[in-house]
Amino acid sequence: MVLSPAQNRLLNIAALIFAAFGLAWVVYLQAIRGTTSGPDFIQVIKSGEITADSVTSIEVVEPPPGYSAFTASEYERLTRLATITDQTTIKEILTALLGARPGQYSQNHPGLQYHVYLKVNCQADFFWLNVKEYQDAKSAVLQVEANNRNALNPNGATLYYLQNYAEVLSLLQQKEK
Repeated sequence: MVLSPAQNRLLNIAALIFAAFGLAWVVYLQAIRGTTSGPDFIQVIKSGEITADSVTSIEVVEPPPGYSAFTASEYERLTRLATITDQTTIKEILTALLGARPGQYSQNHPGLQYHVYLKVNCQADFFWLNVKEYQDAKSAVLQVEANNRNALNPNGATLYYLQNYAEVLSLLQQKEK
């Protein structure tokens, strides 16, 4: 079957429209869906809007190998290593996170030593944090990617780091047992 030039143009236009919608859908899924506006978790605790008393629990979650979760069902399927409900421990973790500095700490070929997600559950909302410990020959740092309130998309997170983090790491690893 041979198409006329007019039919060929219509087919090409239809293919371009289909491709544009497909690209828009991918952009929506990767960059927009699951993001929320407002401050991230570190900003919220630094402002005092959320205190340890308003945190009901912190779930220590095993991250998926090789990819990041993007939907509520993907996050809920992940393995919970521990759930922290002790208010003293929650307060200690939040106090340590107050020292988080924005940005990325420069290291030379760091190795990943420890990696967990934290789901901080508040009375009405939640926050996801992606926590990674990196070490190189000269330094060690805890990197925290903090999402906004009720956000699921890790692409919208803000990057922070802690240099003095031994207490936080100890509390998290202790609760995993």
